[in-house]
Amino acid sequence: SIDFSPLSPFIGIYAIHYCHRFTKHSELIVSPSYMNIHYEDIGHTDAWGAIIRYRYYIWKYLHLDYQLMPMYDHFYEENEMKTYSGFDLWNEFRLGYAFNFNIGKVPAFVNVQWPFGFALYSDPDGKPESFKKHAEENPFFYFPPLFFTGIRF
Repeated sequence: SIDFSPLSPFIGIYAIHYCHRFTKHSELIVSPSYMNIHYEDIGHTDAWGAIIRYRYYIWKYLHLDYQLMPMYDHFYEENEMKTYSGFDLWNEFRLGYAFNFNIGKVPAFVNVQWPFGFALYSDPDGKPESFKKHAEENPFFYFPPLFFTGIRF
């Protein structure tokens, strides 16, 4: 299947996922990704990378995901007017449920997920002190439910 999130413009993370279900309970998801997240009074990310995710179906379409996001970030610090470059590795855990339906003869779905994540590694020279302070005060990220829509083939 292929899916994307219509919420991308609101959260600043863009990806088109290719999902391959290789057993009844297991699915591998890969995607190129781009992050452009703005932090008030600090600056913004400009990060390119990839998403590698494993999904396990617990019951019917209820699933748990584990995701890694290696990213090469160019973080612009607006107060210093300087760009910092470095490598980050993020991870996320997700609980979700997929709702299947057809559009004509095309099998489609909406996948609702609740993510929880944190950075596994951040290049110490790749971020300004203002962002490091923000990251210390806010080590975890979680959102209201995300949703993805896609087609199966």
